[in-house]
This record gives sequence, structure tokens and C-alpha cells, in this order.
Amino acid sequence: MQETGGGMGWRLVEKVLGWIALGLLLAAAYGIYAMGPQGRAALWAGIWKTAAWIIVAATLPWSGRLFIRRILEIGSNWAGVALLAAYALLDAGFGLLLLGGWPRGAWTWVACAAAWATAVTYNFLVSQYLSEQAGD
Repeated sequence: MQETGGGMGWRLVEKVLGWIALGLLLAAAYGIYAMGPQGRAALWAGIWKTAAWIIVAATLPWSGRLFIRRILEIGSNWAGVALLAAYALLDAGFGLLLLGGWPRGAWTWVACAAAWATAVTYNFLVSQYLSEQAGD
């Protein structure tokens, strides 16, 4: 018989965390219900726009597979910097297009900056991976 680790103390912690998670889900559901139709429509629009941006930002750097060999042939770091800068500008431009302009409010700026920084890091990692694959 396989024994689970943790003992009774960990089971109690799991139960408490489970009830807290359930309470938070119920509170979120009530908050969405209490928003009214306009608030729910705005929430869904934000979710769809965020999902669209994530899909574009996640697929964009894979287009580098088409021309990464040419960039490697150039042999200059500036070519790679230009590629990453183009990806970063495209990510930011598409995000601003979906937002309908500049972010409004401090938290929106923070969220946009965090999302953009994550996308730029992802662009770098994918480009690095593609260059390693093309170098073989």
C-alpha cells in the first residue's frame, strides 16, 4: 500500500485551503452577478482582448523560423537586436490597438508593462531557441 506524505496536519491545511478557494470562487461569482449586464460585458470584452493579445504575442516570435538563418548569416548582434525590437514593437502596438489607446490608470500601466516585459522575455527565449536549432 502506497502511503501519502504529510500526515494529519497537511490534510487539515488542504481542507482549509480548499474551503478558502471555494469561498473566493463564490465571492467572485457573486461579484460578477452583482456587476450588472454592462459590467459583465466589459469584463468579457477585457478577457477576449487579453486572450487575443496573448495568442498573437505567443505566436509572433515563431515567425522567426522563416528568416533566422539569414539573420545568423549576417553575423551581427545588431540584426538580432533589430529582430527583438521589431517583435517588442509589434507586441506593444497590437496591445495598444486592443486597448483603444494608451492605458488609463496606474494599475493598467503596471499590468501592461508586466505583460509586455513577459512577452519581450518570451520573444528572446524563442529567438534563442530558433537560432540554436538553425545552427545545427
